[in-house]
Amino acid sequence: MKYQAENAVSSFFYYMWNAWSKEECKAVFGDMYRHFWDKWSALADKSIFGAAERFFAELSENNQKLLVERAVTLYDGRAFRKEPDDSDILVCKECGSRQLEIQAWINANTDERISYVHDDNNGLWCDGKWCEECGVQVFFCTKAEFTQKMQGWWESCGFETKEQITGLKVCDSPPSENTQTFIDAADQWWNSRDYEHKREIYNRYNSKNE
Repeated sequence: MKYQAENAVSSFFYYMWNAWSKEECKAVFGDMYRHFWDKWSALADKSIFGAAERFFAELSENNQKLLVERAVTLYDGRAFRKEPDDSDILVCKECGSRQLEIQAWINANTDERISYVHDDNNGLWCDGKWCEECGVQVFFCTKAEFTQKMQGWWESCGFETKEQITGLKVCDSPPSENTQTFIDAADQWWNSRDYEHKREIYNRYNSKNE
């Protein structure tokens, strides 16, 4: 993530003071979080003051980078960063995952990106674009577009599929209005789910993403 150096220090300390937790440790270090949380706990037990500095100093350069990047993702200096709009977030066009990678040409001396392998603004190439969840090269789309795609799929589902997904039954509604009552209840159930839950359902019941 690109960020101004003068903001990085403030972002780091505000993150460590206000957001650092066992859950955040897992978000930063993944499966190795227990090791790093134990290290943090040992340092914090000695004195809460200076624990963040000592913890940072004991990390490898790569792990320091992971921690700082997480901090500047959540904080812009002393302020929380606003969540990007769904139209600005890229996801896999097949499964909707945000776990994306893209190949790029990097300056070997400065580590600055020169260009993507395919600097294509029209989405005509998927070479160099990778979805970690699918494990294949894919096209990207925006989160807003994928959300719309899932909504269209949900609206096209038949009663039997919606019964399987929601656990609701058409026959449980009054006979005179059972169809519309069921539709309203099923839609309310679907709309109350967040993006990740909808995505999990969509991929499970629509494996070919048609």
